[in-house]
Amino acid sequence: MNRDRVLFVINPQAGGGKTRKIWSEKIYPLIKSSKIPFDYSFTKKPYDGFYLSMNGIKEGYKKILSVGGDGTVNEIVNAIMKQNFVDTTEIAVTAIGTGSGNDWRKTVGIPENLEDIIKLLENENFILQDVGLVTYTQKKSEKIRYFINVAGMGFDAEVTYKANKSKKRFFGKLSYSLILFLTLFSFKDPYIQIRVNDKIVYEGALLTLNVGIGKYSGGGMMFTPNAIYDDGLFDITAVDKISFFSIIKNLKKIYDGSFINHKAVKTFIGKTVEIESRDKLYLEVDGESLGHSPLHFEILPKKLKVISVKK
Repeated sequence: MNRDRVLFVINPQAGGGKTRKIWSEKIYPLIKSSKIPFDYSFTKKPYDGFYLSMNGIKEGYKKILSVGGDGTVNEIVNAIMKQNFVDTTEIAVTAIGTGSGNDWRKTVGIPENLEDIIKLLENENFILQDVGLVTYTQKKSEKIRYFINVAGMGFDAEVTYKANKSKKRFFGKLSYSLILFLTLFSFKDPYIQIRVNDKIVYEGALLTLNVGIGKYSGGGMMFTPNAIYDDGLFDITAVDKISFFSIIKNLKKIYDGSFINHKAVKTFIGKTVEIESRDKLYLEVDGESLGHSPLHFEILPKKLKVISVKK
């Protein structure tokens, strides 16, 4: 039965189009030589990962492995959360990161080495992690999206949007940091109100805002360094409007998370987050650009089964 087989969902365009070659030259031969029964499908356009995973779940697959970036994982997770065939925790997900960020795996204990991932599939050690649900607006319609890592708004969302549109696909910190630097010259800080657990905690002009389940985003940056993936709470980081020179001075601290000690940074934790803004506040989740405010976030505790080295 398919329940014993692993379904690989591969985004060949991830990593600047290098994933197809990585799959054929490295990943496929390694999986083929193992004892793991598997099938695989390639995505051809945005959100194909969702439909391929949904069809796989209908066919009885209980283990789905993403080959791509965090966006590919997000599509798979949305299929798991939206299907109504089995309980979400009956379907396990893991990832081989071939995209430009691959941030989610760092929090939940998915190794980078291919051989270690093969061992992980053979040993089948699982954890349960929280899932976020965000309601947002897109083309005047209310939409929902599940996410498992970090949602970014304001400056963060604009940088992500430009990074996704960029034709030059460098890897990791260089790409994100370069676009971040260029965006500093054009970004206008929006005026927003934040409610956490139905209580107003912030109101004013804001540079960037992150709602996290995981610690890392943007290719290794730590906007929510204290996030715990299974504590049933969001970690929220809001950064006031600050000067260009202050941003540059503290840029390095974003990679070790120590920037949250800056006087312009406010942090909160909660199960629900509501955000309103005078102008449109744009949103990205798990590195995917979506719609805009008003926004409502809800945490769904331990709803996703992850194949991980953690106990």
